[in-house]
Amino acid sequence: MDKPNNLILPLARMIVTLAALVSCLTSHAQTSANYPNRTIRFVVPYAAGGGTDIFARLTAQELSKEIGQTVIVDNVVGAAGMVAGALVAKAVPDGYTILVDQASIATNPLLYDKVPFDLKKDLEPVIIGVSLDNILVVNPSLQANSINDLIALAKSRPGVLNYASTGIGSPQHLAMEIFKDKTGTNIVHIPYKGGSPGIMATSTNEVQMFLISVSTALPFIKSGKVRALGNGGPKRSPLLPEVPAIAESLPGFQSTNWLALFAPAGTPKPIIQKLNGALQKAFSNPALVDQLKQQGMIVMGGSPSELSNTINRDSDYFGKIIKSAGIKAE
Repeated sequence: MDKPNNLILPLARMIVTLAALVSCLTSHAQTSANYPNRTIRFVVPYAAGGGTDIFARLTAQELSKEIGQTVIVDNVVGAAGMVAGALVAKAVPDGYTILVDQASIATNPLLYDKVPFDLKKDLEPVIIGVSLDNILVVNPSLQANSINDLIALAKSRPGVLNYASTGIGSPQHLAMEIFKDKTGTNIVHIPYKGGSPGIMATSTNEVQMFLISVSTALPFIKSGKVRALGNGGPKRSPLLPEVPAIAESLPGFQSTNWLALFAPAGTPKPIIQKLNGALQKAFSNPALVDQLKQQGMIVMGGSPSELSNTINRDSDYFGKIIKSAGIKAE
């Protein structure tokens, strides 16, 4: 006699579950349809005034015009950018907290024993914003006027010449280790805490050379405090067209950085698509393109999957040199 009740109870539970699911999906759809309807927060892992911060602020201004909402920039500095990454990874996945970070986010898991978030599981790629060429500069007293001169000099003085980097495991450090590997040279690594102290040390001959972003080096090049030998991009920089690409002397060598935007994992796909589309429009504005170009930044854009592919490529490419050189960040 109680069999009908046994059937009714599971059926009732199923109806309640389905109703909750429909409600959740409806809520998600409404959230996505209304996005964005309040302030978006860009979280930057580095100090104000640096390249990533400048990019974030210029992009925030243009995106704000595009979407009709305020976009603020919040600098959350610490642990090679990992504090900011962890903050965004744990944020509500609603598209209102966005990480703006550089290429080192792809290599940090290979360099540090403990990273407080999993890039591929905890963050959702949105878009690559820009690429930045690095440029190899030397102190003017160094007897090298070209990349070939530098290679010959380094080979004649193994372990004597040194180079600055923005820190152990930084993209510039890894690129210089690749340079050494490709040229068979022994140049000593001297890590500094950022681009500004590194370029100052090169200009005063505390170190002989530095591979650093074009935008950081440009004032020192123009004032004659350092000499540019080669651009790290695949071709010459439009800001310094007279400086050859390093690849002209060392085929296959490339040293560039990129800046990209990420959302917390679980952010609805329609929101990711809306944000990507709005950023694509912002990056197509000639005024923004020109502002970024003056900082040595070349607009990239593209789909979230293109950013994922770039991360995988960098992880594989730099992973080999990290392993062979035994590089570990502290």
